[in-house]
Amino acid sequence: MTFRQRIMLDRLLAAPVAVFFNALARLLGQLLRRDHSMDPASTRQIVVSKLVGMGSILQATPLLRSLKQRFPAARLTFVTLEANRRLVERLQAVDEVLCLDDRGIWPMARTTLLTIVRLMRRRVDHYFDLEVYSAFSCLLTLFSLTRNRLGLYRHSNRFKKGIYTHLIYFNTRLPVRHSYLHLGRLTGVPAGADDKLGPIRIEAADREAMQKKLAAIGLPPATPYILVNPNASDLLIGRRWPASHMVEAITQLSELGHTLVLMGSPAEAEFVQSLCESVPAAARQRVFNSAGKLSLTEAFALIEGAACVLTNDTGPMHMAFALGKPTVCLFGPVDPTHYVVESPNIVSFYAPVPCSPCVHEVDEPPCLGNNICMQRLLPEPVIQSVLALMNQSTATEVPDKTVRLPLIWESSGGAPLGMVIRGSIGWKSQ
Repeated sequence: MTFRQRIMLDRLLAAPVAVFFNALARLLGQLLRRDHSMDPASTRQIVVSKLVGMGSILQATPLLRSLKQRFPAARLTFVTLEANRRLVERLQAVDEVLCLDDRGIWPMARTTLLTIVRLMRRRVDHYFDLEVYSAFSCLLTLFSLTRNRLGLYRHSNRFKKGIYTHLIYFNTRLPVRHSYLHLGRLTGVPAGADDKLGPIRIEAADREAMQKKLAAIGLPPATPYILVNPNASDLLIGRRWPASHMVEAITQLSELGHTLVLMGSPAEAEFVQSLCESVPAAARQRVFNSAGKLSLTEAFALIEGAACVLTNDTGPMHMAFALGKPTVCLFGPVDPTHYVVESPNIVSFYAPVPCSPCVHEVDEPPCLGNNICMQRLLPEPVIQSVLALMNQSTATEVPDKTVRLPLIWESSGGAPLGMVIRGSIGWKSQ
């Protein structure tokens, strides 16, 4: 199922059911008066659930690590979608992974019921639900019958006060990993816990298979490369840097003598190939397209081996953070404050406009895909930051943390950005 399909089902089916069970759970909570203590000595089963978003799962690794330290005798189970299994299996703090299959409604229903039965049998002590907006995730949390159900709320907590025993406000102006750690503080995780992402375990077989596939597309062994991730998931495709900007950056870096490897999933392979074909023939000789050719674990190895990573705000960016790689990341629909990790070898670019950030705030971006916030990020300073992180003598100094361009209020045509006017007037969103 696509992201939009999941949202529709969540609102049409899960939300009305959750409203009913929220009220029922509040009543039962008053009657049953269960023990909600969080003593490490008596804690045996912990569940952390993050269904969507590999990046968010990696941002949760400080919480996972802190929970293992706080509850050393407990078994930590992670609940997620099947697409995330290979990532979660490579995280040190996780003892077990339970996955839901969202390839269709019936596989989703079957695996959801199976997961609920498994959780009920385990008599889980603490359940951490890291989804913020999902009614389905609320129901999964409730039906686990966990005695302590900890979650996040964004706009209102009245809908969740029955389902969850403990709630924390989810502040989108804070680093998301800190919000997750703050949730852990409810169980005694100390303030100031280590917030480093990862690690991701990469095996020798992953590296060997990745090298063979790079050789198959013509990249000589042991060649240093800049890794480019030009993609964005269907959460919001507008997080992509414009194709013309990406092609310009690839071309200039190639003309300076650098080898570039482009990455992407099978679904993104056609788009990535179109970028490669737009690079001038002379520069294209040093550009290699691995999109659709690597498994997820091989992609980990690809990121690990890069001299520098140039990426949009999406999953591979968080993987690069977790693997400690020099990274230049491009933001627009999301404020980098929420996701960027502070590090001397990470540079992020952000060009705010009145309608940014819009991801996680609205279903449809006000620009309807005309992502001016990304278009404002011109190639030249991005290229210079890549070179600086690679210690090139021709580069300028590495910028500090986030490069924020000045705020603009209007489009090039003079219309206020973020404006939506009724179609009968004849204007479209700007």
